[in-house]
Formats: sequence, structure tokens, C-alpha cells
Amino acid sequence: MQRRSDKKAIRRIWLTWILAIVLLISTLLAVLQLGAVYTMKSWQHWTPNYAKENLQPVLEKQTLTEEDYELLRRQTGLTKIGVDGLLESGNIGRIYALQELFFTPPELEITHYTAFTYVEYMRQSLTFANLEEGDIVLSATTYTSGFRHGHAALVVNDAYPLILESYAPGMSSGISSLQGSMGKMANVLVLRPKCDKAVRAEVARRAKAELVGLPFSITVGVLSPKFADELQATQCAHLVWYAYKKYANIDLDGNGGAVIKPQDIFLSDQVEVVQFYGFDPDRLWS
Repeated sequence: MQRRSDKKAIRRIWLTWILAIVLLISTLLAVLQLGAVYTMKSWQHWTPNYAKENLQPVLEKQTLTEEDYELLRRQTGLTKIGVDGLLESGNIGRIYALQELFFTPPELEITHYTAFTYVEYMRQSLTFANLEEGDIVLSATTYTSGFRHGHAALVVNDAYPLILESYAPGMSSGISSLQGSMGKMANVLVLRPKCDKAVRAEVARRAKAELVGLPFSITVGVLSPKFADELQATQCAHLVWYAYKKYANIDLDGNGGAVIKPQDIFLSDQVEVVQFYGFDPDRLWS
């Protein structure tokens, strides 16, 4: 009789532990999902709250002033670098197209990518400035639960253009079409490292040849070295950082932490903005 009572007591203890574990896991999952909802609602896609202006008088000038460049920046999202690149290549029409896109509120949709990870897309496609090999494209649209980590990629071919990216767990780093991968993300920043064009092109060339096929690891810099001569795994921002550190000895980490995030690259004093979309021009990704 005593043995039967002991068995029942042990069974009750096990059931209590199982219920406690189930409750703990359910609570954790609920918190992670609530974090995702909070992160989604805490970010607002930016569109201008000021008037759209006629750019023709400015774009017909032979020489632009600082005031002209500032007007174009606030009307199109192009900085002086972006404006000059399009003017020099005769792509004035793309400047007008960028202004139209800049002032058109996008139709947004949120895509569930992996567990508790979401990406904010829009139905229309982005128009980009003239990109060069070695340019960097960032977006703040990707978030996991309560952490808006964003995404980063390196332009390795300016003709299409093509990017090198490390996209998600279970996927190896690889070459993608910029338009196909990031062309509908609800915000973007295009950056250009402050080094010679030939240096940027060499970084892109070597990255394309040597950094494809690396496993994704969110813990690089924590459970594995941030920098190693033979890289074993990477993640999106780390891949961009590593390429410039390895092939040009340029450190693009804006805060010097163990883990490199897309925003850290934006905050680096070694880059300058070419183009932005969906970000407040007075704050960008601050």
C-alpha cells in the first residue's frame, strides 16, 4: 500500500514538473511573439511631410550649389554622391523617378521569415542610385522578436547589380540579385566606404571569390572569433565588415563591439551615404 502511494506521489511530482516546463516554454514563446509585435509597431516607415517640389530648374543648372544638393537630398533621398553619379551618367530620369517613389506612401506587408523573424516589404520596387562595386546596402526592415537587427549586403557587381549576402540560419552566404533580394524592402541605406574606387572594387572581387558558401552563424564574435584568417561562419553585417577588414584593413564597425550589426556599419566614420529611402532625412538610422 505504501509503495502504491509512493508511486502516485512520484507521478504527481513528474506531472507538476512537466506542466511547469510546458508553462515556461509557452510563456517564453508568448514573450518572443509579443516582442515581435512590439518591434513591428515601434517602427514607422517614413515618407515626407513637406511639399514635393519641381526639380527641373535645379537639374538644368550647369553647377549645383550646396543648397541645391540639400534640396535634392530631401526630395529624392540622394546625397551629393548619388546625385553626381546619376548626372554624370546622364540618368536624370532616374532622379525624377526617385522623387516620385520618395513621395509615394508604400503599400507595406510583413512577411514571416523564420521563427519570430519578420521582414517588412512593400509592393512596389525600389529605384537605386548608380551603384559601384564595394558599395554597401543596409535595411532596418528585418527583426527577430524585440530586436530590430536589419540586413546588410555587399555590392560585388555593379552591372545588374549583384550582392554578396549571408541571409539567414540554414543558408550559406551567396550571390543574389540586389533587386530580387532587397529591392522591395521598406527602407534602405546605400553606403560607400571612404577609400579609392580601386580598393572597393578589389574588396568586392575577392569577397565574391572567397566568401561564398559560408554557413550562417548569429554567434560569430561571441562563440567564435570576430576575425580569423580562415572564416568558418558569418552573418550579414559581419560578412560585409570582414570583407573590408580582411582585404583592405578597413574597420567598418562603428562601435567596436564583439558582434557587428548593420547599424554599426552605418555609424562608422569610414562610410558616407549615397542614398536613403524610408528613413527620416534628419535622423536616418540613429
